[in-house]
Amino acid sequence: MKVKSKRIMLLLAVFTINTFMLTIDASAQSNQEKTLPIAISSLQNSVLDVAYPNANIIGWRYKSKEGKLYRRQYNYSRKKWIGEWELC
Repeated sequence: MKVKSKRIMLLLAVFTINTFMLTIDASAQSNQEKTLPIAISSLQNSVLDVAYPNANIIGWRYKSKEGKLYRRQYNYSRKKWIGEWELC
């Protein structure tokens, strides 16, 4: 009798632990699903697939004038100069 009660208690303990440890994923789904036309859905997919850079690419440009070396920063992403020419 003691062996049966120990087994029952062990099974109840394992069942209780498994109940708390295991999670069940549940999701609700609507009955009315809206489908997009092919043209709209492909347009949305193409917009999502485009990668946009987060940071500008900035580097130095150099020039030599009358034997002196000058530098100026250039934004390669926007193709614009930054600041003025300065002597190195």
